[in-house]
Amino acid sequence: MDRRGFRYEQMLPHEILRRRKGFPAAFIGLGGLEWHGHHLAVGNDALKAERLCELAAERSGGFAFPTIWYGEPRTVNLLEADVDPDGAVKEAMGFRPEKFRSPFAGKTPEDQERFYEDLVYHVLVQMNQLEMRGVCLLCGHYPLHKMASKAVERFNAQYGDTKAYAGIEFHYWPGSEKVGGDHAAKWETSYLWHLRPECVQLERLSSVERPLLGIHGEDPRKTATREIGREACDLIVEGMIKKARELVSLTQ
Repeated sequence: MDRRGFRYEQMLPHEILRRRKGFPAAFIGLGGLEWHGHHLAVGNDALKAERLCELAAERSGGFAFPTIWYGEPRTVNLLEADVDPDGAVKEAMGFRPEKFRSPFAGKTPEDQERFYEDLVYHVLVQMNQLEMRGVCLLCGHYPLHKMASKAVERFNAQYGDTKAYAGIEFHYWPGSEKVGGDHAAKWETSYLWHLRPECVQLERLSSVERPLLGIHGEDPRKTATREIGREACDLIVEGMIKKARELVSLTQ
């Protein structure tokens, strides 16, 4: 894959103008850095979202924009923070517990959520400035969906020439048993195994006793496969493209 053909930041002006005439849609992944078991890269959420956005951009004629890696709340809805009651994840990573308590960077959990909502809103306004008419946000870290959706609602109420949507993987292909979500279990392992196989080492779980640390869902050792990931990702990408076309059709 030649990513330079659809990654906005790598394109020259004349290339952008030509491609934008065909399909002025942006695909943007949202993720972060978080524990995803001993077997998955800590950037799993952003890595899977970024790759899915690239595939959607390549196949649709739209653009993949830089992934949003930073700015999410760091004291709530995070494995290293409030989803680590016994401190086992922090211990495994060599993290000091006090660094995951509120306030973080002088912000309460509510402040952090508002900060992220404002960040996403800022990005959406920038997409409008860059003459994108449809924007699909893919929330690889599921708790980001709440904040991103608020930003989208605010943006869509104010802009008519660009429309946006925020979804998790299964929102882009709802109601199917072939697309699902979890945390570092069957689904996320299968997704990343297909999209970025070099970032998966399932064998790292072979000697780990149950319960698996920081894995919420079906045991990936028994249920995850690259084929499940491939089939699901194809559907997700198809759904993203369909949604982007719908958004573009709604613009003035």
